[in-house]
This record gives sequence, structure tokens and C-alpha cells, in this order.
Amino acid sequence: MRLEGMTVGLLRQAVGIYEREAFHGSDHEAISISGGDDEPIAVALSSLLDESRLTGGAVVHCYTMRIGNPRYPFMKLVLQEHLVQDEYFFEVDTHDQMFKGAESEGTEFQSLKRYNLELKGRVEWAWGEAMLPTSGHLKGLVETRPTRRNKPNGQSILVVDDDDCIAKTLSMLLEARGYAVTCLMDGKDAIEVADANSHDLILMDNEMKHLNGFEACRVLKSRAETRDIPVLIATAGSLTLQQLDAADGFLVKPFRMELLFSMIEHMLPLKPPPTPTNEEPGAS
Repeated sequence: MRLEGMTVGLLRQAVGIYEREAFHGSDHEAISISGGDDEPIAVALSSLLDESRLTGGAVVHCYTMRIGNPRYPFMKLVLQEHLVQDEYFFEVDTHDQMFKGAESEGTEFQSLKRYNLELKGRVEWAWGEAMLPTSGHLKGLVETRPTRRNKPNGQSILVVDDDDCIAKTLSMLLEARGYAVTCLMDGKDAIEVADANSHDLILMDNEMKHLNGFEACRVLKSRAETRDIPVLIATAGSLTLQQLDAADGFLVKPFRMELLFSMIEHMLPLKPPPTPTNEEPGAS
């Protein structure tokens, strides 16, 4: 949805649904949003933190509000443009990057991570039911856009993202670019399915329920049969030095589709066309 088509009421509704799902029955002071419901959302953007960034030579806009939940105060509501310029949607950022290195804390960390991701799913599902723009809106937009399709280029990309709508949006964009695409929902699935004979590159989100992108990448790079597959990780958080050594490339979300294509083409030069032969069909 275009930002100019959004209202203060739409933002107020998104915040209210988040609070209802996160704090039902809990002691929580409701967040106040300035402006009348029918006023343009620009009136209320000062209530959010502007985390827009220069990515790939273009400013990609992102506005956040840290609302948290009873178990974790850092979770955010996000209003951002992602993949498609000037098209905005709501998302929940679980902000698990606050736990850098906390995997060693074992079951407590894993329990909180699952709790945050399940809450994210409930909030975003409720937004969709209320007809607020979510990643499903983005998928629908890409589905209906007239797109020039390139010829198949002979290369295959494994897309790993637990947001089904984002995965399918990426798949549509990449297939239109000429790539064959397989989609998976978790890093755990990626380490079971990835195959150097079938996949020329892995595009993987970091924030996933069972095994995040960096953890999955470390496993893939430790195996002789998958270590040479280039891995491009998308993450909403800042990167540690250890993570920088884990993968072959990184995209900081949100980003535009043009940067995605540029990164893939840089990491994955086009295969040379097959060498023609002079043999007749059936010749021995």
C-alpha cells in the first residue's frame, strides 16, 4: 500500500491489534497515537522511530515502534517498504538479534525465541484478517503486476524463509528473472535439502523458528557436499564479525528487489551456454 494512501486510523488499528495479541489480560498502558483517524499517516509518523537506511544506493524507508511483549520488551511493530519501491506493509520484528551469542543459553533462549515467533505469527495473521497491509499484500501486488519474464537461465536458487508470503514473492520475482526456484520454510529444512547438484545459490532469511540462517549456514559450510554453494543471508539486525565470516553475502532488510538481483548476479555469474556439437541426433 502506498504511504499516501494510509491514515492515522490504519496505524492506530495496527498498534491496537498488536497490543491485544501481545498483552491480553496483562498490565499494559495502551500506546497513544496522535492525529485523527482520517488524517494522513504522515501526521503520526513522529510516533515511530525512523530507521530508514541507504541500501544499494537508494533510501529504503522503515519506521518502527518498540512495543514489546510480557516476556520480551524489544519486539517491534514495523512499517516498511521491502522489495517493491513505495509499497509499504506492517511486520513484526522479533528483534532476536539482541541475543547475539545467546544460543549457548539453551532451552530458555529457544523457548523465548519460539514464543516471539508464534506471537509474530498471531499479530500478522490478525492484521491480515483486518485487511491491513502485510507481506500477503506485497505478494498479491507482485502477482498482479505485468512483468517482463526472462528466458530460463539454467540456474537454480533455494529460497529459505518462514514467511510464506515473502518466500513466494521472492520466488515470483526470481522466476521472472529466469531462475528456477525451490522454497523452504526453515534452516533445518535447508540443511537437509541443499544439494550442490541442484542448487546454484541459497537465499536464506536469518530469523526463523527452528534453525536460523546463520546457524544453518555454519552447518552447510562444514559439509564437503554443500560448502561450495554460495549462501546469501537476509537479516534485519546488525552483523557480528563471526556472522560476517559465516556466509558469502548479506542483505540488510528492508531492501529493494534491484539490490537483490545485483547481489545474486555478483555472486552467481551466468553459466556459459552449452557448447554446440556437430553430431547428428542418434549418432554414435
